Amino acid sequence: MNTALVIRICVITLALLVIALLWNFVKDAGDGMKLVFVILLGLSGGLLAVKFFIPWLGDMLGEAVFSSGEKVEQDHMTKAAVRIAQGDYPGAIEHYEKMLDEKPDDPFPVAEIAKVHAERLRDPQAALKVLEEHLQSKDWPVDDAAFIMFRIADVHLTHRHDFDAARDMLEQIIGNFPNTRHSANAHHRMSDIEQMQYKLLMEQRAKAGASGAAQA
Repeated sequence: MNTALVIRICVITLALLVIALLWNFVKDAGDGMKLVFVILLGLSGGLLAVKFFIPWLGDMLGEAVFSSGEKVEQDHMTKAAVRIAQGDYPGAIEHYEKMLDEKPDDPFPVAEIAKVHAERLRDPQAALKVLEEHLQSKDWPVDDAAFIMFRIADVHLTHRHDFDAARDMLEQIIGNFPNTRHSANAHHRMSDIEQMQYKLLMEQRAKAGASGAAQA
């Protein structure tokens, strides 16, 4: 049994003892006190789950995917998911980078690193840098190159609200991969962008009209 597991068991045991003592104290109290106790118990349980139970579960899942009894490296995807659940986004990126080191021809960890930057760290520019650098780093197979390029378009559209940059990337997909499903998907995505722009324009006009009416 490793040290981390012993510490987790001790902390959980101590928490259960504290809960038992507190319940013994409030069980005869009024309903208000019991409600406060239940709320505090829920908050404490959530913190313990994030800090100890989820990483513990991640370790167990990582061990379960291997049939050999030898000590092997845990799946970086699982570890990255645990770090995200804990709010440790740089730690999650580190595991995706290790996964990329082991599988340099796999675009998935590249997309996940960019996703953490854009969605968790609120840094779409860093996400674009990751995607663009990896796109230019090698001659990717058609499917993988299109996958990364679509991710670039999504960052421009969803996180930067830059319709022109997103459309430009989609046009590159159409030009680079004509008569493919990627080209068809890019055409469809461009239609979505046009609809989004039209909706935004109508909303802006409605706001301008309402503002003008209020001033009149």
